[in-house]
Amino acid sequence: MSEGAAVPYGITALGTGTAAAIPDVLRLELGAEVLAPNPQQALTEASRALDRMRSELTGAGVAAVDLTSGTVSLWPRYEGHEEHGKLLGYAANLPMSAKLRDLTEAGTLISRLIAAGGEPARLHGLSFEHSEPATLVAAARAAAWRDAEAIARQYADLSGQPLGEVLSVTESPGVGPIQPAVLRGGMGTAAEAVPIEPGEAAVRVRVEVRFAFAGAHESNR
Repeated sequence: MSEGAAVPYGITALGTGTAAAIPDVLRLELGAEVLAPNPQQALTEASRALDRMRSELTGAGVAAVDLTSGTVSLWPRYEGHEEHGKLLGYAANLPMSAKLRDLTEAGTLISRLIAAGGEPARLHGLSFEHSEPATLVAAARAAAWRDAEAIARQYADLSGQPLGEVLSVTESPGVGPIQPAVLRGGMGTAAEAVPIEPGEAAVRVRVEVRFAFAGAHESNR
């Protein structure tokens, strides 16, 4: 807008739209952690445990593209977590994330892979996702637009002014909260399935729309 130009009269409406669906993907944040007398032994034992867990996943049909290795950590561990305390050994942590697309067998598979990893196995958290989030975002976007337009029309009617063209649109997207979980090895036998309840996850979109009053441009000339 050039300097000195008149700002059109109008209405700014904030619309909110939500679209929900049952998630169809479960993301696991897992790994293997070992404390050993020396660094090499810690890495070796952690690697073997993670390999067993990976084999359990691939054997259950989890594709390689759905497995992602994380950053390997190796550090000395001291008594009381003090650097000048007694050295207890060296800890190695090998993380990996996995996407499970068959939720009907997810609980049983989680139990089996933790059992396969043994004592070093760690399940740091899990979260549900949608395989096609763009579809939900589009639906939430449309709902947010309808909401903003309805609000603007109501205020236009109350003010006695006809609603005109759209001047600007600003979107602020967001998603529902993720509920984390932390589990450890030794949680049970492979026959004991971990309860998995995906529930329903929602995508929420907020949009700010500025409408001019009809004829506002002509009146500002």
